[in-house]
Amino acid sequence: MAKPKLATTSLAGCFGCHMSILDIDDRILKLVELIDFDKSPIDDIKTFSGPVDIGLIEGGCCNEENVRVLQ
Repeated sequence: MAKPKLATTSLAGCFGCHMSILDIDDRILKLVELIDFDKSPIDDIKTFSGPVDIGLIEGGCCNEENVRVLQ
């Protein structure tokens, strides 16, 4: 069974939520076993490779660029 693919993005946020993901210490190793990261601060991938199963969105959608990222 394939692992779910997760991507994160920050819209009009402060990156605090992204930092919280990185601050879970060694528990992040268990998370990496359960999920494939597509775009996140964990793997430093800056662009989406395609559709994902789970999206974590930080901040609010407040301009056209944010709308494009969400689509």
